[in-house]
Amino acid sequence: EDEAPYRRPMPFQKLSRSVQAASRQSNKTAIVVGAGIIGLTTTLRLLEHGYDVTCVAENVDGDPNKGVASGGAGGLWFPYLCESTERTGRWANETSREYEDILAKGLGFEEHGVALKKVWQNYSPGNEIPPWAPDFPSFELLTLAQVEERYGPEGPEYDIDAKDFLAYQFEAPIVQVDIFLGYLRDRIAALGGRLRRQRVDGPIEELEGDLLVNCAGLGNATRYEGLEQDGKMKPVRGQIIHCKNQAHITEAVTIGAGDEGAYMIPRGDVIVYGGTSDENEFDTGVSQDVVEDIIRRCKKLLPKKYTDRMEVVGHWVGLRPFREGEVRVEGRRLDDGRVVVNNYGHGGSGFTLCYGCADEVVRLASNLK
Repeated sequence: EDEAPYRRPMPFQKLSRSVQAASRQSNKTAIVVGAGIIGLTTTLRLLEHGYDVTCVAENVDGDPNKGVASGGAGGLWFPYLCESTERTGRWANETSREYEDILAKGLGFEEHGVALKKVWQNYSPGNEIPPWAPDFPSFELLTLAQVEERYGPEGPEYDIDAKDFLAYQFEAPIVQVDIFLGYLRDRIAALGGRLRRQRVDGPIEELEGDLLVNCAGLGNATRYEGLEQDGKMKPVRGQIIHCKNQAHITEAVTIGAGDEGAYMIPRGDVIVYGGTSDENEFDTGVSQDVVEDIIRRCKKLLPKKYTDRMEVVGHWVGLRPFREGEVRVEGRRLDDGRVVVNNYGHGGSGFTLCYGCADEVVRLASNLK
């Protein structure tokens, strides 16, 4: 075990006095297992509500090359690979509002890595309007003519069924993940939280703390003999391409056409092109065949102005912590009075649901204590 190195702590003068006082006066201890986006936002929320918190993980630095999906994610706010329900819609909207609050604080992009950008998506055959849409002011349905116009005079190279498609646009947060994860670690440090490198093999109940929160993602999968031995947990392998930024690419696009799909996300450091969703695949090596297929799909499905000058600068493969059925956010009270809360299985929606789920953890802990 050892304490993880920190970047310089940032001053958070705008933090409320009540939060600062609660953090100093807490007599409740919490252990959060997992240091990806879910674990870090949960740690931060608990600190803000007066807990003395230690976040533990084997890869506590969040190195994207050591199995932490958050460190290499595309960073687009959009519910993906999670259940489409009222509660995930609520968590997603709560998270979006938190990103907007971060932007309103006046810090620069280089401090937090968050930007608000335009997004448009087209699916043929169409899906249902997502549950988060009614509470999203910028959400707007697009007509077929509006979609075709975005491809220029040549139009799209794939067929869109005029009677069976769904297209829409909205403004959404996109985060440069390395900067944002560093921002969270700095906030945790500023509130007196601790990040500790530690592998947790046994049941979470063996840890010492008034509140024990399981944010270990795939660390709960049966294959890993993890914390919960959860047979519903499985990886969904994702491979993406990093391309050099281009000044005219400022919006994110996702296209689903039949059984093919492609997306593009201007993340800040690079433009992310993708991708894949391979269930129960544990291989994190880069497949050149997949690289070629991603490029083919992107050139076929995305407007030409976004693919005619792709300059590949890197690749990344990660394992999304997907849970069949639903994201697991639930708590229980142990016989000794301590509380355990599970917060895992967010699939491809970690950056989309993180703050909403962290707030849910705080509510559950408060109700069960």
